Amino acid sequence: MKILFFLIFIINAVIITTTLASPNNDNSNDDIWLNISHWNQTDVDRLQKRGNYDSQIKPLSFYKGVDISSIISLENSGVQFYDTNGQPQDIFKTLASVGVNCIRVRIWNSPRSTDGKTYGGGNNDLEVAREIGSRAAKAGLPLFVDFHYSDFWADPAKQSIPKEWKGCLEWLLENGSYISMVQIGNETTCFMCGENEMVNVMKMMSNGIQAVRDINKNILIALHFTNPNKTDNMLWYASQLAEAKVDYDVFCTSYYPFWHGTTENLQWILGEIANKYGKKVMVAEFSYPYTEVAKTSDNCEYSHVNHKLEGTEFNYPLTLDGQIQCIKDVYSHIKNTKNGIGAFYWEPAWIAPKASNDLERRQLWEKYGSSWATKTAAEYDINADSSLTGESAWDNQAVFDQEGKPLKSIWALGDGEAPSNYATNNNNNNNNNNNCFSINLGYPCCNGNTVYYTDNDGQWGYENNNWCGIKESKQNALEDWTGKNQGYSYCNLCDVIYNDNDGRWGIENGEWCGIKSTC
Repeated sequence: MKILFFLIFIINAVIITTTLASPNNDNSNDDIWLNISHWNQTDVDRLQKRGNYDSQIKPLSFYKGVDISSIISLENSGVQFYDTNGQPQDIFKTLASVGVNCIRVRIWNSPRSTDGKTYGGGNNDLEVAREIGSRAAKAGLPLFVDFHYSDFWADPAKQSIPKEWKGCLEWLLENGSYISMVQIGNETTCFMCGENEMVNVMKMMSNGIQAVRDINKNILIALHFTNPNKTDNMLWYASQLAEAKVDYDVFCTSYYPFWHGTTENLQWILGEIANKYGKKVMVAEFSYPYTEVAKTSDNCEYSHVNHKLEGTEFNYPLTLDGQIQCIKDVYSHIKNTKNGIGAFYWEPAWIAPKASNDLERRQLWEKYGSSWATKTAAEYDINADSSLTGESAWDNQAVFDQEGKPLKSIWALGDGEAPSNYATNNNNNNNNNNNCFSINLGYPCCNGNTVYYTDNDGQWGYENNNWCGIKESKQNALEDWTGKNQGYSYCNLCDVIYNDNDGRWGIENGEWCGIKSTC
């Protein structure tokens, strides 16, 4: 079921490549989305320049950005984030403190049903963007505004026409946001607003670009494509934009290393485009797992990008060090690319909300729209099967653990290094922040749950050259294994190596361990 879910999720994300449509005769007069003269007059009025926003336009020489579009829905679901000292703090301030300098925010037109039920995915309408922009500005961070031109996910597989049009860039400025760059469309590989002819897509792009230029000519304008491993396709997009004289500044691509090849190829293709067309180039989205799965405190897991997923190739280990090296390599290769201006890490805080069990968590996702899609989304997105909604599928690619505390990889997003003494939790159980019996005895709680010794006080583990207490749970309280009372840990697997009067035994990590009674 999880594999089926993720195949659908991929269709909603970045991996499906659409067949390139060759430009042909212009039939734009039949589509109101192709011509600004057909827009509602109120919308046009909102897009007219009414003031001087120069002080709010914040260009940057190199973008070390993140996309945390889901943040408001996550917080509404009860997720709490902390600073690098373990204290509660606004996530925008935390990100700024480690060197992140720009926030990307996706904007959907109307991501809800006619009766007001959310489609999920962060509920990213204009009001959510306003709140994100306001909080980012307080932390000194400008926005990279990503207009999806749809009511829900826009990616290579689908570019649906929004139910109604809204002009909102000026409204964000009027409400105090700083703006650095605007993206017209999302992963528009020959699709945009339901249009699949590239010549017409480029007309829509040009109209959107003109609307932004009318507000302020200092705002950088980006166009976003994907699948940089398909170099011929990328070069074709760039050539078509040049031939049509589309007036943009930045050619962007998504780059997910487990799908899109090497950073060397990424640098080469962006360098070719920069050299030939003189455009700035950038990575609009990237990410990488720090673990195979990121388990919640109630032992649920929702991570889907790992070695179990077909079609993935991991060039780095799925560890914190692997995640850090990936971030460093992306920054390094973009810096070494002509006209390379940065990269944005996609959804580094999309973790699961706390709950007693999976059912309760899914109710939170459904209520607050903090999963990739709710059941209601099926009315707009045919791929949002109501039986497969919920989850983010991205929590093992976050730079926060499941408790909302920063991992040491957060410093890499700011192109820096974590302090050498920074204690970070790279264990899937994430129970180190909960009290356990050993605290009162002067010993820390374990991150893991491997039992090395049991006495009258409780179960003990051994981590970082120190004894630690294992937090009691219903699962390990009821579980039994061979050698438990003799101080042996249990085997994670059920491979029996030896039987004796005590029971069944296995060997893991060079040590004898007891086979669990559940095997």
